[in-house]
Amino acid sequence: MTSRRRSGRPATRRPEPEFVSYHRFIGSQPTGVLEFRNVVNGMTIPPLRWLVTDLDMVVLPDSDLNVLEWEQKLRDSSGDGLWITDDDMRRFVRDNHQMIDGEFFGSPIGSTTTDALQAVIRIDFFDSTTVTVTLDRSVIGTSWEFELFLGPGVSASSIGSRDEEIADEQRRAQEARDGQQIRALVRACLQNARIDGAPALLTQLDALVDVTPSEPRAWALALERDDAPRVDLPDGPLPEAASYRTDAEAVGGELLIWVHDGRMQMVELPWFTDAMPTELPRLDQLVFPAERDAGDGERTP
Repeated sequence: MTSRRRSGRPATRRPEPEFVSYHRFIGSQPTGVLEFRNVVNGMTIPPLRWLVTDLDMVVLPDSDLNVLEWEQKLRDSSGDGLWITDDDMRRFVRDNHQMIDGEFFGSPIGSTTTDALQAVIRIDFFDSTTVTVTLDRSVIGTSWEFELFLGPGVSASSIGSRDEEIADEQRRAQEARDGQQIRALVRACLQNARIDGAPALLTQLDALVDVTPSEPRAWALALERDDAPRVDLPDGPLPEAASYRTDAEAVGGELLIWVHDGRMQMVELPWFTDAMPTELPRLDQLVFPAERDAGDGERTP
């Protein structure tokens, strides 16, 4: 398919990118297999202009490549990193002995952006421990050795970056911690609930396999077994919700456990403060209905 420039000359439209990502721990392969040179030479890469965002490498003993000079150029660069030519990149590949840290984005020669928005490949060696390669399969080819040593690629939505991957890992770790805390909060609420269906709901909690954030201060609950006992309660939040304190407020909000068709479906933490809390309540900050009745919101001995 072609498009036409204003001059009237046809111009070939670049195909939609087909991003595929490969990731491997360097120690998972025999020594020397996942070297920078082998990884790059295992691909068919057309001439590109390269954006370097991180560089810490050791060159071969007989190389005259001044790594310290290149590292200083990167530190002195403005914007997203240091742009180098295709010849520079090939020299890095040829003279490299060990890539300790290096992130390289390859963009078409004719691209004019000052960032990696048009990149067709990203090569990332991190801390001498991991290799990540994300490429546009419509532009970059791979050899069978490349696929053998880096494993099967997985589809990716974009070229990505190391910073994005670190942020994603941190987000997933935080979501996992939040999920464990939500489980603990729900268990405490059910153990102190004054409803007949509490034992069945505790059994459902044991069948919980996933806690997924669905909106601010709300988490969807996924149960593993369809045969977990259902409760005879109307759809909606359980009656007599527990409240919670904060370090600054006697009543910071409440904890709602939503039920649909007899099964726990969602946990919601509405807040009564001006600003939305940034952390989940601790177990010792929960105030159960019986305690509120006995002490007007204060815990009783």
